[in-house]
Amino acid sequence: MQQKKQSLERKLEKRLYIFTMAIFLVFALLLGRLGYLQLVQGEEYERLAAGNRIRILPLQSPRGEVLDRNGRVLVANRLAPTVSVIPMDLQEQEDPQAVLERLGELLGFDVVQQFQDTIEKKKARKEFRLFEPIRVATDVDIGTLTAIEEHLMELPGIVIEEQPVRDYVMGEIGAHIFGYVREISREELEEWRDKGYRMGDLVGKTGLERVFDQDLRGEAGGRRVEVDAVGHPIRDQGKKAPIKGNSLQLTIDVEIQAVATRILQENLERLQTLPYKPMVNAVAGAVVVLDVNSGAVRALVSEPGYDPNIFVGEKLSDAQWQELNDPILKPQLNRVLRGEYPSGSTFKMITAIAGLEKGIITPEDTINCTGFYWRVEPKRCWNWDRGGHGRVNLKRAIAESCNIYFYDLGYRTGIQALTEYADLFGMGKPTGIDLHPGEKGGFLATPEWRNEQFGEPWQPGETLSAAIGQGFSTCTPLQMANYVAMIANGGIRYRPYLVDKVISPEGEVVKDFAPEILDRLAVAPETLASVREGMGAVVEPRGTGYGTFANSPLAVAGKTGTAENPHGDSHGWFVGFAPAREPEIVVAVLIEQGGGGSSAAAPVARDIFAAIYPESQQDLFLPDSGF
Repeated sequence: MQQKKQSLERKLEKRLYIFTMAIFLVFALLLGRLGYLQLVQGEEYERLAAGNRIRILPLQSPRGEVLDRNGRVLVANRLAPTVSVIPMDLQEQEDPQAVLERLGELLGFDVVQQFQDTIEKKKARKEFRLFEPIRVATDVDIGTLTAIEEHLMELPGIVIEEQPVRDYVMGEIGAHIFGYVREISREELEEWRDKGYRMGDLVGKTGLERVFDQDLRGEAGGRRVEVDAVGHPIRDQGKKAPIKGNSLQLTIDVEIQAVATRILQENLERLQTLPYKPMVNAVAGAVVVLDVNSGAVRALVSEPGYDPNIFVGEKLSDAQWQELNDPILKPQLNRVLRGEYPSGSTFKMITAIAGLEKGIITPEDTINCTGFYWRVEPKRCWNWDRGGHGRVNLKRAIAESCNIYFYDLGYRTGIQALTEYADLFGMGKPTGIDLHPGEKGGFLATPEWRNEQFGEPWQPGETLSAAIGQGFSTCTPLQMANYVAMIANGGIRYRPYLVDKVISPEGEVVKDFAPEILDRLAVAPETLASVREGMGAVVEPRGTGYGTFANSPLAVAGKTGTAENPHGDSHGWFVGFAPAREPEIVVAVLIEQGGGGSSAAAPVARDIFAAIYPESQQDLFLPDSGF
């Protein structure tokens, strides 16, 4: 019994010894491992401990390019330095506001307010994420960027990266066509939220950038990055590449666009500095160049313009803001689509067509213009002081813009017929160009409107004014170009368009836009032929455009117009097409407060025609457009 007891004690002692040794070995291994981690791998694990955070940094997708009809790049992208703040890393600091204030000192504006405003907007939309960067500056200049990088250790949570931004290659040229992009507004977000837009996204604000935003915008990507203790990226851990947006190929011809812009600018300067009677208020104008047989826009110019590149950064300077919002110049106003003006004598072709189609006159019928008209109410012709035009038929009446002829024709034809044919030519309604929304429709006055507006019936004298394009009715330069194109092409009303194709990043055509016929006039070919003959005589001897086109070998048909302006000097118009016998191109020119159309607008059209048909201009020297 004693022996069994001793044997059991020895076994317990042996097991205890083994257990003790096992514990000792475990502690020895742990101590050894701890020593190894501390002494050998201490620095590495210290770095990992400090950098055990992951951030997802969004990568903005490059927007699609915009090309002219020949493939020349008009709007592109470039990489620009941006500065962003990661809220999560910022709020872990002792004094987050001090960090933002220091960043603001380096950037030169109040970052604190901007950052807080952005957060409030995101929270209101339930889109605020602590780990998502909030951009505070885009396209930072190299000097500022260098200063920020030098002080980066003082700026925890601040991230510098490169993102694609818009590059409007032509500067001011074409600005009203392209528009610009900025951060989406609350109102736009309500409209586009169901299409995947979020606060902070860039979106087209005007022009094609807005209308084709969903084609251009592409798909955003992102970077999964490891950051250090103050939120600065130290290494990439994965990347989803952004997908570039589709590109637009336009109907615009960059050469015509550039030369039309230059010619319009030069003629505005010429009018302002005339030695005899300077037109000091002639500071704005518009030009449209259309393909007669398709409605394709070859050039669209509104002056004064602006450089859309100024919208690339986060903030505009005070000077830029004041210039953009000048109440007189209105550089953001696209006068081609949104400027509404009386048509002046350019309306006389509609009066002629209405009279011919209603059987009121024939092209050979004449009246004697003495300079005065006494029927209904006293009226006078523009050259009353020279005794009028004498006996004129339709051709001469159009060529010499005889008011007396059209007063009489308008009176006999009546306001209902004038309104009917103006409507057929697209007056009083938007053309439907692919730059909407925002296109104005002008205004077509009717007796019904007159009664509703003033509580009075239409007056016969108002018909006389309407017959020569004065009075209540207004139109846009684009409507005017489209109306003249219908005269030139035999009565087909096309929808004007700017985008020819939408092209994928791989070069495939996603959408293809063909000419669209909106209407065909039920007008006799002989009627349009008679009006075209009169327009051809405008640039012949005695015509109102002869002094401007006398030395041009190109056969042009056109019409000058002077529209009375109750707020200042008259507006000058010229509309025309070339070649006169086989029309291809229509040009419409408006000069605000430029005076007579023959002196203000016709020279612009002449030089644009000369640029489009240089082989016909042996006697005209045109400087290189620079493009």
